[in-house]
Amino acid sequence: MSNIIDFLENVGQNASLRYASAGDMQRMLVHSQLDQDIKEAVLAKDQERLTALVGAQNVCCLLVPAQVRCLLVPGINDEDEYYHEQRA
Repeated sequence: MSNIIDFLENVGQNASLRYASAGDMQRMLVHSQLDQDIKEAVLAKDQERLTALVGAQNVCCLLVPAQVRCLLVPGINDEDEYYHEQRA
């Protein structure tokens, strides 16, 4: 399973492969040491089949940055002060 994770990680880190053609992806898979079933699932972009083959579960993670006030640049937080005045 680590081979498919490594392969997908490499593809995900390479921006030029984000929209790679099926031919480009097939050429990459030829050089990989993945099982034929996994190669077919990747080429078919079949997430459900790939998930079943590696025995994984979908996990969703959402990262939301906290609101940070800038104390170094005068006037940058004026918007926040305007909204607080409107609520009062």
